Amino acid sequence: MSDETVVSPLPLPTTLPGWLSRLELGYPVTIDLGLERIAQVAAAMGISAGRAKVMTVAGTNGKGSTVATADQVLRACGYRVGRYMSPHLHDFRERAVIQGSWLPESAWLDALGQVEKARGNISLTYFEFTTLAVLHMFMQMDLDVWVLEVGLGGRLDAVNIIDPDVAVISSIGIDHVEWLGPDRASIAKEKAGIMRRGRPVVIGDDDPPASLLLAANGYADPVWCMSRDLIWQKTGTTWFLHTPQEEWPGLPLPTVALGNAATALAALQHLELDLALEQVRVGLSRVQLPGRLEFVPADERLCLDVAHNPQGARFLRHQLQEYPVSGQTWIVLGMLVDKDVVGTLEALQGWAAGYFVAGLQVPRGASAASLAAAVKAMGELVLGQFDDPVAALKQSSERAAPGDRIVVMGSFYTVAAVRQYLGLVREE
Repeated sequence: MSDETVVSPLPLPTTLPGWLSRLELGYPVTIDLGLERIAQVAAAMGISAGRAKVMTVAGTNGKGSTVATADQVLRACGYRVGRYMSPHLHDFRERAVIQGSWLPESAWLDALGQVEKARGNISLTYFEFTTLAVLHMFMQMDLDVWVLEVGLGGRLDAVNIIDPDVAVISSIGIDHVEWLGPDRASIAKEKAGIMRRGRPVVIGDDDPPASLLLAANGYADPVWCMSRDLIWQKTGTTWFLHTPQEEWPGLPLPTVALGNAATALAALQHLELDLALEQVRVGLSRVQLPGRLEFVPADERLCLDVAHNPQGARFLRHQLQEYPVSGQTWIVLGMLVDKDVVGTLEALQGWAAGYFVAGLQVPRGASAASLAAAVKAMGELVLGQFDDPVAALKQSSERAAPGDRIVVMGSFYTVAAVRQYLGLVREE
C-alpha cells in the first residue's frame, strides 16, 4: 500500500466530531497493522515519554480492568497519571484521561492538528492518528506515569511505539483471528511483542501458552506469572496479594475482577515508585469501570458487561457465580458479525433461562435473526428478536421476576445503548 496521499484542500475541522468523521473517511482500511508509518510521524513529532514511567497492557480480555486499577492506585499514591484506553463506550474523550478527567476538546483539536502537520504525505489509520494525538497530549501534561492499553494484538499495534518500563499481558483468548492468528499460541506471540529486553513483564493469564513463556523467558526480566509468582486469595470481605517482591494483606474488594486487579498491582511494583499500602487500599476502593461487571443500582436485577468472545463470556459467567440470585438468569444479547458468536454461546450454554436478542444498527452489527438462529442451534430458548438492545431490555424487564437477573452483554455497542437509556452516561 502506497504512503502517498492527496492532501485535502479543505480546512482542518474545528470540532472533535468533525475530526473523527474526517479520519473515518481518510484511510482505505480500518486496521493496517505495522509500526513503520506511525513511527515516522512520531519521530517527526518528537513523541517520547520523557521522565514518565510507562506501563503497557495487552491481552484478549481484562485490559480495561487492569488499566483502570493501575490508574486509581497510582493517583491515590500521589502520582500524576495519564490513562489511554480503547474503545470508548459513549464519548471519544473517554479514551484519554488525565487525573481522572477527560481532556477538553481544545486540547484534542490542537493535538490532532499537530499530527496532521507532522504526517506530511504519510497515511495513518484512525487509531494511529488518534493514538499519536493522545501521546502528544500526554507529553504536554508533565505526568509521572503513562498507563497505555494496546488496541489490537501488541507487536504491531500503534501503542507499541512507546517502550514500556513494565509490560503486562492480562490474558490470551481467541479473538481477532484474521489479524492475530487462529489459536492461543499465535495470538500470544503477537501480544508478547510489547515486551522489551531486560525489562519486567507480568502475565495475568493463569494458564499462559507455552509460546508466551518461551518468548518471555530469557528476554524479559523478571517474568512474573499468575498462580506461579502471583498469588491472590479472597479472605472474607478483603483479599491479599503475594508477589516475589511484596505481601499486601487486607486489600478492599474492587468492582473489577480480582485477577485483573492483582495483575495491575503486581505490575506497579516494577515501576520503582513509592506505593504505601494504605494508599494502595484507597485506590482499590475507588476503582470503577463502566460496562465491566456493572451492577445497576436502580434495578438490582441488571448486570452489564461488554464480554464479546468465548473467554470473556466464560469469565463473566464465572464471576457472577460470586453473586448468586434466587431466581433465573436472562440474557440480552447483541453482537458484531465478526465475533465468535457460536463460541460465545457455547460458553454460556445451560446458564440462561432464555435470550432476548437484539440487532445492532452499526457497521458489522449482527442481525437479531442471525443471533436467534445461533441461539436456537444451541438448543437454547429465544424469547424475542428486537431491532435494538433497549427494546430487548424492556421486554426482558417485563419478563424477569424480582429475584431474577438480566445480563446485558455481547458488545460495547450493546452495553452503551442500555447505559444511555438508563441514564448512566457521565457528562463532562
